[in-house]
Amino acid sequence: MELTVNKTVADLAQLVGGKAVGDASLLIDKAATLKDAGPADISFLGNQKYADAAAASRAGCLLLPLDMEGRSSTPKARIFVDDPQFAFSQILSMIVERQPKAPAAIDPKASVHYQAKMGPNVSVGPFAVIERGAAIAEGASIGAHCYIGENAKVGRFCKIYPNVVIREDCVIGDRTIIQPGAVIGGDGFGFSPDKKTGKIRKLPQVGNVVVGEDVEIGANVTIDRAAVGSTLIGAGTKIDNLVQIAHGVKTGQNCILVSQVGVAGSTELGNHVVLGGQVGLVGHIKIGDFVQVGAQSGIMNDVPAKTTMFGYPAKPHREAFKLQVLYNRLPELFDAVKQIKEKLGIEGKSKTEAK
Repeated sequence: MELTVNKTVADLAQLVGGKAVGDASLLIDKAATLKDAGPADISFLGNQKYADAAAASRAGCLLLPLDMEGRSSTPKARIFVDDPQFAFSQILSMIVERQPKAPAAIDPKASVHYQAKMGPNVSVGPFAVIERGAAIAEGASIGAHCYIGENAKVGRFCKIYPNVVIREDCVIGDRTIIQPGAVIGGDGFGFSPDKKTGKIRKLPQVGNVVVGEDVEIGANVTIDRAAVGSTLIGAGTKIDNLVQIAHGVKTGQNCILVSQVGVAGSTELGNHVVLGGQVGLVGHIKIGDFVQVGAQSGIMNDVPAKTTMFGYPAKPHREAFKLQVLYNRLPELFDAVKQIKEKLGIEGKSKTEAK
């Protein structure tokens, strides 16, 4: 995509609600990274670790945080904003909105059941299948090779990318984005071993998945349908690629689940919960509002609200960091104990030494 801006610094400052300093009449050509930006381009500093890159950038204009106002800077123009990364995203959104869009249409190669309900301005790509009783609301876009099961509902202005599966009876809220390869409403992992024969018997999974409004679901995410009732994804929640959410899970609003998170069945997340990459949660526990869990941590029990957890098994982060420091000192402590034993004349090797 050509990231053409074609607006002055003053126009962009008004767009993002920032304060322009320097040459506000400079016409900005494109949006670019700090490294690639030229004298007619705009870029941003979103993290102070890239401050040196920003200082060395050839960008004609930089979006900078408010606390940098008054410092010397090389660009011809600066725009000071509360959140430079978000401001840059507003400019990118403007670029995307200006891109020409194909008119809404149902491709003749798609299979749409005559009892499916199609709202106005719906787009359906080639080889998509929409089953009996499914309802696709106004302005929704269904990509090529998608499958929308019986009685499933897709809300207004949803963007469903190619090869997504939304199984029967599942509900997708308005303005939700689902990236390629996601499966919504696959059977939950429900089995019961026969005590007499040892045979593993499948338990029917007859519930559904209900996804709230303004959710984003990443590529190859799997969200299982509940055994009964609903697996619930709260409004505004953002789910990264390769996340597994098991049957009967409930997330609150505006949660963030980073790549490769796994949430076991019937666990409940409060609002604004953040789970770092590869975090694992056992089933049937409750995670309070505003909990944050560091990457690769394992959560085995309920976690109260506003707690930061880290480690495996996870502990409150201060305690976990103290334990990590002590763990790193184990060789030193082992040698100290060995020396003390020698001074005291204690004979015999420890079990560890004997090995």
